Amino acid sequence: MNKGIIEYADIILPRLRYQFCPMCRTSLSTAVINDDDIRRVICPSCGWVHYPTNAMGVNIVIRVGKNGIVALLPPNSPKEAPAALPGGHIEYGESPDEAAVREAKEETGLDVEVVRFLGWEFKRNLGYPGPMASFFFEAKAVGGCLSESEEGKVQVYPIDDFPAISPKRSGSFHTLRLFKEHL
Repeated sequence: MNKGIIEYADIILPRLRYQFCPMCRTSLSTAVINDDDIRRVICPSCGWVHYPTNAMGVNIVIRVGKNGIVALLPPNSPKEAPAALPGGHIEYGESPDEAAVREAKEETGLDVEVVRFLGWEFKRNLGYPGPMASFFFEAKAVGGCLSESEEGKVQVYPIDDFPAISPKRSGSFHTLRLFKEHL
């Protein structure tokens, strides 16, 4: 055990790089504690082990009527690629489909029902939000009413006339591509 020396992997986000034990406030160190040869941050006093987890998120294609899809139009998106799909982080203890329903309501004002799971991907992103498993869904609007949110304006477009997705929204781009492949 290396007392006082904490060796975090580069992929661990700075906000997850604990220096002191959250249980007993002792300075942390690193050690190999299992037979997997992975160095983990541990507390030499109480034995707490830091097992950082990947972030998880969802993106949703929301169908309205027979041919409409809901677009978010975030205020800071480029004019040539103004669109995004609803989505966000899965909350602790929440399933991916529950997160899809919640995010749809928060960002569009619509009540939705998940119709189909479109797929998932894992990105080893070293920036925000860090390593993330993203789940992609198709949902249909079953109630509520379109309303703007902090994510931006909300508008329904025909599937074939959906505006370009912002390059910063890779989850939205991937979700829409999967959706169109399943039409």
